Amino acid sequence: MDSSPHFDAPADPFPELAAEREHLAFARRARDRMIDRLQRVDPHASADEITAEYVEMTVAEALDDLSAPGAGDFFGRIDVTAPAVGRSAAAVKERYYIGRRHIEDDQHDPVVVDWRAPVAAAFYRATPVDPLDVSHRRRFTLDATGEGPSELTAYLDEHLDDPDAADVAGGIPDPVLAEIGAARTGAMREIVATIQGEQDVVIRAPIDQVLIVQGGPGTGKTAVALHRAAFLMFEHRRRLSRDGVLVIGPNKAFLDYISHVLPSLGERSVRQCTVAELCVPKVEITAIDDADTARAKGSTDMLDILERAVLEAVRPPDDDLEVPIGSRVVRFTRDEIAEWLERSIDSQIPVNERRQRLRAIAQQELRRRTGGDEAWPKAAALRSALNAAWPTQQPLKVVDRILFERFGGARGKKRAWTLADQLLVDEANSILNGPPLTYAHVVVDEAQDHSAVGLRVIGRRSPARSMTLVGDVAQSTTPAGQERWADVARLLTGRPVDPGSRDVPEGASIADLTIGYRVPDPILARANELLPSTGVDATPSRSVRLEGREPWHRRATLDLGRTVGEVVAEVRHRHRLTGVVAPVERHVEVAAGLESAGFVVVDHVHELGHDDVPLFGPEQVKGLEFDGVVVVGPDEINDGTPRGARLLYVAMTRAVQELAFVDVG
Repeated sequence: MDSSPHFDAPADPFPELAAEREHLAFARRARDRMIDRLQRVDPHASADEITAEYVEMTVAEALDDLSAPGAGDFFGRIDVTAPAVGRSAAAVKERYYIGRRHIEDDQHDPVVVDWRAPVAAAFYRATPVDPLDVSHRRRFTLDATGEGPSELTAYLDEHLDDPDAADVAGGIPDPVLAEIGAARTGAMREIVATIQGEQDVVIRAPIDQVLIVQGGPGTGKTAVALHRAAFLMFEHRRRLSRDGVLVIGPNKAFLDYISHVLPSLGERSVRQCTVAELCVPKVEITAIDDADTARAKGSTDMLDILERAVLEAVRPPDDDLEVPIGSRVVRFTRDEIAEWLERSIDSQIPVNERRQRLRAIAQQELRRRTGGDEAWPKAAALRSALNAAWPTQQPLKVVDRILFERFGGARGKKRAWTLADQLLVDEANSILNGPPLTYAHVVVDEAQDHSAVGLRVIGRRSPARSMTLVGDVAQSTTPAGQERWADVARLLTGRPVDPGSRDVPEGASIADLTIGYRVPDPILARANELLPSTGVDATPSRSVRLEGREPWHRRATLDLGRTVGEVVAEVRHRHRLTGVVAPVERHVEVAAGLESAGFVVVDHVHELGHDDVPLFGPEQVKGLEFDGVVVVGPDEINDGTPRGARLLYVAMTRAVQELAFVDVG
């Protein structure tokens, strides 16, 4: 008898890996066949030129989508057991692979389901408590480190129909954590493989509302907003393709940072810009308001002042009017003309367009008194009086006059315009002439930093009031920024702002993202200590990334720039994408220190060179993220005011791996 010891071979951790790899290969072949079929389409075989052009454009877009990296891949699978109908009916089992694009076979049956399709919602939302008919969920790991296509290397199973199964997810699955914790590249990535349940609820929320999303650092609110835009364009393709989608970001660096997300999701027909780039007519912005002036110019009071100023320019003549018509004189009293003006002004259309109603009323009354239409061309005195009573107004001149009356300074061509002035000019133009461009849906990031005037400018771009705003009131740092989402909701739905009310008006809703995926717990916990000093009612986020390095300090006693250079070199040794946040007044010496250490100082995060180190002020860094962050002069940033606490909170929470402080003095 053989007495030698026997050892069981270790169980294969992925026994179905070969079959899943075969399905991946099949999906890629199906994608290639879809491309081949589309390339054989002849648009000119269509009935007319317009149809041919439409077919050509549609085919070109589809080919771009199917040729994008990862278009034939999938990152998840769900096995769904549909409820049986009737006593003798057997439950129907369906299997769906979830990916970035819809892939079908030659019979047009789905091989990979687009993540935005309704059936895919269960992949993101199913839990052991509420499995949504999902019996089994599988998450795939694809390795893209080689030169060829990504290789399927592993998977994680969750048996949601068996609460006692060891593999039922009890938190954030490992593949999701691995993706969240991956090194940054300087450009935001899409998150279709890692969307979590509370994020998916926001992404798929109904389109016809003003949806405000409050989320602390790292909760993924920016990514959620962009994925919501992509989802809505999938769900409401005809409506949104016709009337457009607008994405508004806080600055150019941020727009560069997010620029690849929507194209990677297959959406290219989206305008992305800052609020200043929206404004019409343009002024040359050459000045910056102090905090008190910016606060006053951006307030709801200024909106009322502007509207009153436009309407006050419409006034009846001082005296009755006598209009010679040939040999006779037609008399109109001042009160009569005042009544015409009142009837004409009572409308929602732009003010300059309402003048046409006044003209129509005057013509009708003149016709009644003279018995025909031939009198109007001869009534020059009446036409002149109406033009004087209701002059055509120019937005630049209206705002220039108001600013001079309220804030003094130079007028006309000598005025130095600010961003707040530009917003007022746009609002005046919308009151007088209507907004120049409108969109089917508007997405706003860092919404808390917009003034009441800025929000009105943005809101006018969505006449249907279909909007998604994301932000964090604890990061509200501009002088005229927002501290209460209820006020924002009332402003954007056309209700008067009531500072004493927390009620959200009809047509708006507020959603909360509370789980932080980006910032490790040791950093987020330190940042949350600032929340009581921010002066706003913000719920602290909790991080799923419990591990991480504690923030650390180094004091610069003699040469600040040199110390910053040393600390950046140390952090950058571990994390290539390292950024510096410093008070603007410290930028010259900080930049000098970085350059002496051999770094190149830049003001962007996209497409960084080997030695580039981004340097920002605490206001400019909002919305960005770095693996390593060096905060210079934290006690100078946090100057003891609520705004200072918010600025430091922003600076600290840009770090997704390591946070270092350089203390001054």
